[in-house]
Amino acid sequence: KFWHRTDRRDRPLPTLLWFARDRNNLNPWLDGLANVGLILSAIMFATGSANVVLMLGLWLIQRSFMAVGGSFYGYGWEPQLAELTFHALFLVPMLSMKPFFGSEVVSAAVAASGVVSTSGMAATKGTFPVPIMVIYAIRWYLFKIMIGAGLIKAKSTDPKWKPGNMSAMDYFYETQPVPNPFTRYLHFMPKAWHRFEVWSNHFVELVAPFFLLMPFRSLRLAGGLIQIMFQFILISSGNLR
Repeated sequence: KFWHRTDRRDRPLPTLLWFARDRNNLNPWLDGLANVGLILSAIMFATGSANVVLMLGLWLIQRSFMAVGGSFYGYGWEPQLAELTFHALFLVPMLSMKPFFGSEVVSAAVAASGVVSTSGMAATKGTFPVPIMVIYAIRWYLFKIMIGAGLIKAKSTDPKWKPGNMSAMDYFYETQPVPNPFTRYLHFMPKAWHRFEVWSNHFVELVAPFFLLMPFRSLRLAGGLIQIMFQFILISSGNLR
């Protein structure tokens, strides 16, 4: 039965639907979880902040749907969203909805005297840096998504992505699932432009991701800007989702 599903290592999939008494009629639970997810998201959107409770709730709801969603929740972006939400758990306060990085750090002695104490605490707003391991985890997360997308094309047996052919973009715009008004015009661009698009795609997905892991901030910024521009182009030319 689908609620007894396990992952590839035969581990039970985490889902709140284990608490459902009537597992033959999960529709009320599915609707309820979706509504709770909307409420949690609306709270974060309205306040511009979050905490572990809200993020953990969204992660559990996402995982609950993934556990029973079958093919509909088997696409790559579902586990990617769940993984990113998990990383975000370590970027927010446990309970407070105040900004985590910039909270007031005030020593009672310092507040009374108005001077810096020997412990280095001052009666001013202090900053708490993001845990460096979380930063590296998110960089690796972004890197593996893009490099994976590039390797799928590079390792494919389809010659349209390979040097000497490079005609994949000749057909891309007429086969994507959700075209937009600009798609038609892009489809009828010259073939030379489509070749340039393929080469650009390979650069963005196979070369630029390494910039995100570089020790130099300027390269990381350049890598981030390249990925942002790439996503903007994807969205403006159509929608793969």
